[in-house]
Amino acid sequence: MGLQNKHTVLMVALIIMSNSSIAQQEEMEDIAESAIGHEQAPQQDINEMHGTGFIKKYNINTITEALLENLFFLKPNQIKQFILYRKNFGNFISLMELQAVPDWDPFTIRKILPMLTLETEQPLVPALKQRIKEGGHRLLYRTGGQLKNMAGNEDTLKHQYKQLVSYRFNFRDLLRWGITAEKDVGEKSLADHYSLFVSISKKGILKNMVMGDYTVNMGQGLIRWQGYALGRSSNMMSCYRQGELFRPHTGTDENRFCRGFAVQLQKNTIELGVFVSNKKIDANIITDTTTNKAWASSMLLSGLHRTNNELMDKKALQEFIVGATVKINSKFGKSSLNIVHTAFDHPIKKREEPYNHFAVSGRQWQNASIDHAVSTRMGFLFGEMAMDKKGNKAVIAGLIKSLGPSLDMALLYRNMGIQFRSLASNVFSESQESGNEKGFFFNINYTPSPQHRFEVYADQYQHDWPTFSNPGKKTGNIYSLQHTYRPNKKTEIYGRIQSDNNSLKLRIHASFMPMPGLTFRLRNEMIRIQSVTGNTERGQLAYLELIYKPALQPFSASARCSFFDTDGYSTRIYAYERDLPAYYAVPPHYGEGTSVYVVVQYKLSKSLQCAGKWSMDKKKNEWRAQVIWQWGS
Repeated sequence: MGLQNKHTVLMVALIIMSNSSIAQQEEMEDIAESAIGHEQAPQQDINEMHGTGFIKKYNINTITEALLENLFFLKPNQIKQFILYRKNFGNFISLMELQAVPDWDPFTIRKILPMLTLETEQPLVPALKQRIKEGGHRLLYRTGGQLKNMAGNEDTLKHQYKQLVSYRFNFRDLLRWGITAEKDVGEKSLADHYSLFVSISKKGILKNMVMGDYTVNMGQGLIRWQGYALGRSSNMMSCYRQGELFRPHTGTDENRFCRGFAVQLQKNTIELGVFVSNKKIDANIITDTTTNKAWASSMLLSGLHRTNNELMDKKALQEFIVGATVKINSKFGKSSLNIVHTAFDHPIKKREEPYNHFAVSGRQWQNASIDHAVSTRMGFLFGEMAMDKKGNKAVIAGLIKSLGPSLDMALLYRNMGIQFRSLASNVFSESQESGNEKGFFFNINYTPSPQHRFEVYADQYQHDWPTFSNPGKKTGNIYSLQHTYRPNKKTEIYGRIQSDNNSLKLRIHASFMPMPGLTFRLRNEMIRIQSVTGNTERGQLAYLELIYKPALQPFSASARCSFFDTDGYSTRIYAYERDLPAYYAVPPHYGEGTSVYVVVQYKLSKSLQCAGKWSMDKKKNEWRAQVIWQWGS
């Protein structure tokens, strides 16, 4: 592509730049609401998406395929075309040149622009000394609590403050290290949890190495996926797990990570990854006083250590994990063999309930799988076949295909045996856990014009054995239709209807900018549920939000007032709240009442910024404050 043609593309693409940060914020909110609203299983830490919640900036001329996969909304063919374009035509000269990349539509570009930056002249693999000298540093401190103790317990009030200190060093994701010290509300210690990591990438055959705390993500999540992954949603990529094999643990989850070291080597088309982890996790330990035998009845994931019982369960179970993966890359795609072995110092023995009949048990557990992701004439094919210690099997197979410039389709079939189990799965399913489910997911995204976008999905699933929430066999059907309308670059309106066997949800959401820097948002959401007793329960939520973010100004603010009225907790409605940088909140609204919050951010200097939030409803009156100091490149 000649320079003249490139400049023509830049002129045509100017419209893409407008309102991009607001569009990205909307995308993050929708992902968070979809994840929390699907709460059949404990959710992974959403802060893992972008470090500790920041919208991270990547250099468009050095961003790797693995980092592009971490952005969730990019289709595999879009990633492939991006890499090919940069390889064939050289470095980008402007972010707006993205419109020249095949298969990249304005909808996709609008989402990704806030995450990209442009740096044209850099050595691709600088020396270690240069990485340390030119890296950037970030120090974060956050605290918060309740303005009054609603329970009236003054001893508890003394510890109603959350504390977080986080330090990060980063040089273009080639060299990173960090440390986190955190205390949750109600915990008495100064810092209840510590986390530390060092990561080096791209040094000879060393593709990636992490020492300290990290997460492991294999295949499609059947045997191990500790990072964040989308739940079921209208997002085309929600059914496909993609991301780095090893990445530093940068969130605040206190149990779902590995502690030790992980190494990933690459030589030509072959990759080898090995990891070892040894740490203590929270668990409920039961001791038989007559035999003096002890076992773990459950592994706890909340990370809260406020009461005597919670403190007794803290770090009560020793967990040792070793695993490996061998991957073969080709021009068509990639295939991997994955193995994970886990051992405990106490045997796992869960309560004798029907849903625990096939649960993981004993001191050791093993899983192995084969996964693939290849581009064919049929489309992009992906899947994983897995086996557990007892020989039980599970399989996932999917297809993502572009049926035309404006029409995309995704299909996913899953058949996970009644008895199949793994310890750290996060798979596309009704419960996000592997095992005891058969299902078929169908998704269509249709964008007939820049003003209109339709997103439709249907999911049918079946459980042949009791689950925690259902005492017997269950068959479910879930449907969703969303229409997004953008009459101009300053206005977006979408309507969504979702239904399953016993519930119906309706949402109307509007966002518009009456003037530069000022955004209004309106939402009305309703839910109706048919209970097991045959009664109908209803709920409704409406809010008005104001966001003020003037261009080139250090100050920004937002405020929201919500009104809700539901028949009970079963008809609760989740709504994402704007919050401090590096933090998120998706609280449930139930009962009858009003909630209000105000968020203020101010950039004191180029390197120093502060933020605060105050929120109030009839149950609580909370505040949060945060300071971030950044220096270096």
